This record gives sequence, C-alpha cells and structure tokens, in this order.
Amino acid sequence: MRVKSQNGLIVMNRLGGVLAVTRAFGDHSLKDSGLIAVPHIVKYTLKPFDKFLVIASDGVWDELSDQDSINYCKDECTTKQIASQIVKSALSKGSKDNISTIVLRFHSGNSKF
Repeated sequence: MRVKSQNGLIVMNRLGGVLAVTRAFGDHSLKDSGLIAVPHIVKYTLKPFDKFLVIASDGVWDELSDQDSINYCKDECTTKQIASQIVKSALSKGSKDNISTIVLRFHSGNSKF
C-alpha cells in the first residue's frame, strides 16, 4: 500500500519487477518507486519459553515459512547446525536471492553454541 501510494509498481511481488523488498539500502534507481531505507521494527518481549531467534535474509523467507525455520530449531543441535540446515533448505527449494542466517539461543542450559 505504501509503495502504491507513492506511484511505485509491484510486478511479480517485486518492487519495479526487480527488488523483493521495499526497505533496503542502495538500489537508488528505485527510490522514486517507493524504496526506503527505514526499517520495519517490531518490539517483542522475550517469554520464558522462547528458546531461539532466527534472523535471515529475504532469500530464506522467499522459500521458507516461519514454521519451517522453527522446525529446524532443536535443543540437540548447535546454532551453527540450525543455521546451516535453514540455508540448505532455502537453496534446495530454489531460492536464488541472498541467503544468510543467524540463529541465537536463549535460556540454554547446555554449552552447544
């Protein structure tokens, strides 16, 4: 809605038919189409049952749902193993975009990091 209100064009779920996100640094040629560098921020208070945080680039989220990434978050795995599995899954599902993943573990009683 924000992009369209600025006369931007969304083609095949991409800004100007090119960029998969509408918030990014660079890509100056799309600034007049509604591209901004202002991040979307969500404040969330961690709960005692929260164990992991998955931070990933859009190439991961193009192919995986939130639940898909949650399914890889297992106590017996290291955060490196979880991140690697998420990246491999996005690749195997055909992602061609930037693929980076960081996994943080909260409230962990073991030493696997």
